[in-house]
Amino acid sequence: MTLDDQFFKHLAQSLGFIFVAVDRELKIVFWNQKAAEYFGQSAEQMIGRDFLEVLQEAERDAAQRLFDSTLSTSTSGEMEIHYQSGDEPRKTLVLITSPIIDGTGACIGASASIRDITERRRLSRELGKTRRMASLGKMAAAITHHFNNILGGMMTSIDYALPSDSARELRRTLRLLAQSIGRATRITKQLSAFAASENQQDEWSDLGPVMDRFIERLRRQAEAAGIHLVARIDAIPSGPFESNRLTSILESLAQNAIDAMPEGGTLTIEMTHQEESAVIVVSDSGCGIPEESLDHLFEPFYTTKGELGAEGVNIGLGLAAVHGLVTEMGGTISITSKVGQGTQVRLRFPLHRERGKLEPTAAAQMH
Repeated sequence: MTLDDQFFKHLAQSLGFIFVAVDRELKIVFWNQKAAEYFGQSAEQMIGRDFLEVLQEAERDAAQRLFDSTLSTSTSGEMEIHYQSGDEPRKTLVLITSPIIDGTGACIGASASIRDITERRRLSRELGKTRRMASLGKMAAAITHHFNNILGGMMTSIDYALPSDSARELRRTLRLLAQSIGRATRITKQLSAFAASENQQDEWSDLGPVMDRFIERLRRQAEAAGIHLVARIDAIPSGPFESNRLTSILESLAQNAIDAMPEGGTLTIEMTHQEESAVIVVSDSGCGIPEESLDHLFEPFYTTKGELGAEGVNIGLGLAAVHGLVTEMGGTISITSKVGQGTQVRLRFPLHRERGKLEPTAAAQMH
């Protein structure tokens, strides 16, 4: 079979997804059959028109930046867009841009591949609801277990002290009861804070100022703990971010890193621009996390800092709350670690998002 121009034209026409080609001015030069069916416009009607006219006005600036990046760097990129025709429900699409390179190696345009992921998003939300219900069961079991431990310890202390007439023994019992009540109070406060985060009125701010303020506060905290802070923050143009949520996430991760370096070490905060996302990496040179614990880190009330209900303040939701907030912001979180070498937490957030009500966390649904 000879692969001539006609072959590739038929190939592009018969693709099962929307495929459009544009020149460097984003004028449409190819519009396949799937595009014609989906948008209700034939190739004859669309050839020569600006591709950005196809998109909703609110998304054109972000799409322009995506195409500019593809054309200037000859690399692919992607973003989510939305489309609504008449009274039909709004649909979610993924737009993937790729460079078109000629025989001399010059980038002469870009292709836009578009796939409808509305149903995939719906199934993902349904799966998320199922997982949240499962996490509610785990959370309820964990709360029951730890409150039973606390209450059991309190009853044991009381039973031991009741027959005694010793003032010293009574003081000791009261001290133990106060500690137990304190542990129970910390758990309930963290539960309330985790649940209330859904309804929190958050301030919105550009990403740069949020990171600058966080680094400034963290530098003082790191110095007090004898830890060397390294900050590598790239300037990234972004839409507004929920500053309180993002700061809460970063402060929690930074505190975990500081706790992992009781004898000092290096804490590194990095932020880079990757496609249409901001990637924030928090790394420490601390004790690391055992491999068997990595799969459990985002479970409510799981901790690597000691048995829950024991002495200390390492009780509560920890990374489960962080994971919930990251997900609400449309981001992802991953953790890699080696014992004795340190831990790295990688966050990825979309740079341009719509303001609106965020999807509730499992804890928020408890109310």
